[in-house]
Amino acid sequence: MAHDIAKKKEQLPAMIDFSADASDGIGDLSAQDFAIPYLVILQKMSPQTDTHDVKAGEIFNTVTEKAAKELVVVPCAYTRNFVEWVPRDNGGGLVGVHNINSLPEHSRVDNKLVTKAGNILVESANHFVLTVDGNNVDRGLICMTSTQLKKNRRWNSLMAGIKMTDANGQLFSPARYSHMYKLTTMQEKNDQGSWFGWDVSLMEAVKDQSIYALAKDFASQVKAGAVQAGPPPSEDQGPVSDDF
Repeated sequence: MAHDIAKKKEQLPAMIDFSADASDGIGDLSAQDFAIPYLVILQKMSPQTDTHDVKAGEIFNTVTEKAAKELVVVPCAYTRNFVEWVPRDNGGGLVGVHNINSLPEHSRVDNKLVTKAGNILVESANHFVLTVDGNNVDRGLICMTSTQLKKNRRWNSLMAGIKMTDANGQLFSPARYSHMYKLTTMQEKNDQGSWFGWDVSLMEAVKDQSIYALAKDFASQVKAGAVQAGPPPSEDQGPVSDDF
């Protein structure tokens, strides 16, 4: 019996030392090889409310396909662009993403920017962030359009208004990624309907040096053009307002 047990142990596979091949096949990937999750607010008509266990008003991660009622984020970088859409009445669909300095010829019609081809240009304010959940730190992208452009301006004003004191007692404006913010949602409405929008509140300065380093690196990649904002998952964040 003892001989049989020893023989069976010899036949068992050895434990795999995964650390010996750490990052093999992954370490060569660049920023362009990863999908940055969009963090979007689910609305009443969002298809995810039918296909996932989520509710309107929650914040949905397009990569993990999980939703949360609130997020803690470190904003790292900010860009603006215009997304060109075919109107829904004409079939809908994405045409392209334009830099703010290279927009196609357009005019303002009924409070919308309309190209010669009849497509709609939607301004998008893009916040590249780190989401912080305990020891889990991930990248994310928040695109604010339409009615949420006011929230974008408020968030930028919050960041610009922060002052800190250096070793010499002099005031300075810290980097965008110096502080953490809590993101939740709130219900909004106007004469065109109701929807959920962003609610942003300042929390505190980043205390973890590793998180600060990750945020600084993410900001550098966006600034260098290695990470860019594509079109948001949807062109609609509530009824069109006079924000653009």
